[in-house]
Amino acid sequence: MDTQQPFAVGSHVKVRFSSNAELAREQWPKESGVIKEDFGDQVGSVDRTWAVSRRYAVALDDGRLVFADPQDIEQA
Repeated sequence: MDTQQPFAVGSHVKVRFSSNAELAREQWPKESGVIKEDFGDQVGSVDRTWAVSRRYAVALDDGRLVFADPQDIEQA
């Protein structure tokens, strides 16, 4: 059971994100944005290793839309 309180749509957050596939996840920069969608129960419903689904859609302050898991998000 997930005991961590999920983030709400509209929450201002910082997201670890990088489009550089060669950069290690721990080195991804934190970017500010707003959660636009929480896919919650839909995550993990597809059994595939490519195009893995993420829980949150986040509109970054620079205009990009990214998808992230809870471990990549923190309160802004």
